[in-house]
Amino acid sequence: MFSMKKTLCLVLTVAMAGMLLAGCGGGAKKDAYPAQNLNGIIAWGAGGGTDQVSRTLTPIAEKALGKTIVMSNRAGATGAIAAQEVFDKKADGYTLMFHAENPQLYPVLGLSKLTYDDFEPILIATQGSTVIVVPKDSPYNSFEDLIKDAKANPGKISIGISGVGGQPYVTAAILKKMEGVTFNQIPYDGDGPLTTALLGKQLQVSGLAIGVAAQYVKNGDLKALAIMSSKPNEAIPSVKAITQIDPKYNDVMKASGFFYGVFVKKGTPDEAIKKLTESFQVAYKDPKFQEYMQKNGLTPMGISGEEAKKYMKEWQSIITWLIYDAGGAKESPEKFNIPKPKM
Repeated sequence: MFSMKKTLCLVLTVAMAGMLLAGCGGGAKKDAYPAQNLNGIIAWGAGGGTDQVSRTLTPIAEKALGKTIVMSNRAGATGAIAAQEVFDKKADGYTLMFHAENPQLYPVLGLSKLTYDDFEPILIATQGSTVIVVPKDSPYNSFEDLIKDAKANPGKISIGISGVGGQPYVTAAILKKMEGVTFNQIPYDGDGPLTTALLGKQLQVSGLAIGVAAQYVKNGDLKALAIMSSKPNEAIPSVKAITQIDPKYNDVMKASGFFYGVFVKKGTPDEAIKKLTESFQVAYKDPKFQEYMQKNGLTPMGISGEEAKKYMKEWQSIITWLIYDAGGAKESPEKFNIPKPKM
């Protein structure tokens, strides 16, 4: 009897020790990230620049990641709806945000309290310029034609914008500051709907991302009056850069245009950030994506981490103060400790 009791106690002791070890991580191994498929939230509608870049980049990254990224579009409020949705999720690396430059403008425009300070940049893949475009049979055959008519008819020429803070809105703010002209701004949910409206002659002018505009300009479906850039673009080489048309735009164009990237909520584990960064860097360097950028007139970037954060801060400084000086902001950048650039 004593021997049986002693054996039973020994068995129970060993079993309890095993359970304790397992509870402390000594037995169960934590699944390596990613242990499941991911969700990708695109902050703009289908067919726009952000959508096209994201859907070109992601399938390549999926192979390196070893998991599927389920993509969905969340258009609205200049991407603020998507940004809030991602911010409200757990910071676990399983929800990615595919977005453009817009969150850096949210506070001064009164759209959201969120900025890229609330997210970690996995990759800023590329940057590009806005192209000022009009319908193919528009009476405007040059940038000068547009500005002349805008001065003669203040606030009457219809310009399509992708919401307050989108690139067409920023372009209109630049033209107001530099030329003293105003337009009748009509909002649409991104480049896709803007293009449809231009083709249907529902708008007189707009600004489209170079990657979207180039194909329509090449085909003769739209006319390009200028590229908001400091130099011409190989995708549509016959179209002049705004600085070629007028050198007074040189300083303003130092941070013009937009950028596209992949982000996660701040606080995401380092392991997840590292794995995601490695996977999207593989996608960025892939010949297919490099060819896509070259074909669509986009400038390669491929930056992550602190380099990406510095770039976004500099962009924010120049553009928020430009919009504020043009009367297009609800709040001063100074209120949010955004330094005024030296220009």
